[in-house]
Amino acid sequence: MKIILIHGIGNNNPGWSDKLNAHRILGIEAERIIEFNYEDLMEHNWLNRLLVSTARVAASYYATPAAGFAANYVQDYLDDILMYFVVPGIRNKIMKRLAGVLYENPNAIVIGFSLGSVVAYETLKNYIGTSGTPSLITVGSPLGSPALKHLVRRSLKVPDFKRLDVSDWFNFYSTLDPIGGRLTKLGCKRKDQFKVKSLHLLDTYLEHIKMRLPELFVL
Repeated sequence: MKIILIHGIGNNNPGWSDKLNAHRILGIEAERIIEFNYEDLMEHNWLNRLLVSTARVAASYYATPAAGFAANYVQDYLDDILMYFVVPGIRNKIMKRLAGVLYENPNAIVIGFSLGSVVAYETLKNYIGTSGTPSLITVGSPLGSPALKHLVRRSLKVPDFKRLDVSDWFNFYSTLDPIGGRLTKLGCKRKDQFKVKSLHLLDTYLEHIKMRLPELFVL
């Protein structure tokens, strides 16, 4: 069974999963990991930068203190986060690319970190029709972030009470991570959510995944 790893903003250079030693952390062969990249689809032209600048102003107007803290935490990558949500077409391009990978690996385990968890959620929600049923693991996900809920929920039109067509959905979150949180009203059951100790770091979350769900990585 393949593991599809989807990065957040910042650790997006090809080969990042090898540098992270993701296969060693999960205790699997490197060949089982499919590294999903999408940074090349984030088009930094003048029109997109204008849309992002406008979104920044709007976001600052509606921001709560918690949202402001979260924004400072990812300040270097905030433009890319806003670009994903506000620039027409980019999300569809990213989702179509991931849908192609899922079509070729219909029973994969999808691990989405940070913005990558949003990419995974949207793709599984909007692109249905493969012959298998993947499993989803979200970690450090803005889908559950109290600080970012206004941006995320308005952009993704959530809450959505329809459960994704997945065999399992597990969510890992930490109170030390201002970007993530516990998921509500999205179909991820409370018993399948794990509160752990982690900053907004994928390698630490992967260690918790391996410890809590070792049976997923045996085959």
